[in-house]
Amino acid sequence: MKTRQTSHRGVALVAVLWLVAALSLIITGIVQAVRVEVRSATAQRQALVAGALADAAILLVLQDFDAQIKEPRSAIQVIPVQFEGRVFEVSVQPLNGFIDLNNASVQLLAEMYRYAAGLSPAAAQALAQATVDTRQRKDAKGAAQGFDAIEDLMRVPAMTYDLYAKISPLVTAVLKGGGGRVNPMAAPVDVLQILTAGDAARAAGLAAGRSADPKLVDTSFLRPEQIEMTSSSSLQLQVQVDLPDGGSLQKTWQVLRDNDPRSGLPWRVLGMQRSTQRLALPSN
Repeated sequence: MKTRQTSHRGVALVAVLWLVAALSLIITGIVQAVRVEVRSATAQRQALVAGALADAAILLVLQDFDAQIKEPRSAIQVIPVQFEGRVFEVSVQPLNGFIDLNNASVQLLAEMYRYAAGLSPAAAQALAQATVDTRQRKDAKGAAQGFDAIEDLMRVPAMTYDLYAKISPLVTAVLKGGGGRVNPMAAPVDVLQILTAGDAARAAGLAAGRSADPKLVDTSFLRPEQIEMTSSSSLQLQVQVDLPDGGSLQKTWQVLRDNDPRSGLPWRVLGMQRSTQRLALPSN
């Protein structure tokens, strides 16, 4: 009789232990889920604050341009801005430093596909012609469709995402009043490498020279039909804001310095992008 009671007690004890273990696993899972949710909410709040700070810094630069406290140059310039006790560096870049998808020549596009995307000369030429054919395709009203955004490149036959990823940082589809040529004083180094027919050393030297003194930069070796030295009323403004967790948020505006009849502002926003870089979260 005692043996049977002892056996029942042993089974009950094992059941209790299993129940305690199961509850411990459930509680641990709940705690982990709560921690993840708290981290996610904190990250979202940090990104929201950083985005507002970035927008404020860009707007302050635009206000200075409008008040003529500062003037945009034909070259890339970095303008420090003080706001909320912090200093932000806003990069201002004329959009004609990028390759204009809506006006660039077949030759310039072919060299972009060759030197930036790594295509053979024949494949680059074919894709460049397909790009021009796509932008010239007529819409229902008989007007050329063009490209409204760089993502429209995916409409080009034979365009792949890998190719798009390689060239998307080098192009623009929102430049207003462009003639299809590139301002080398405002061009990223990878665009300079296209203009120098793939000569990375020469492109790097040109970029270093314009940083030292733009007035002394020699651009005579560049093809005159591909470049222009004037500024543009279409600008790209970019700022990076550090996050408390060690990551960063980057905000980019493309604007046209022209009166906006809808808002009454002396500029029109052509596009905005935001990207966030975060450090890996700890596992516990």
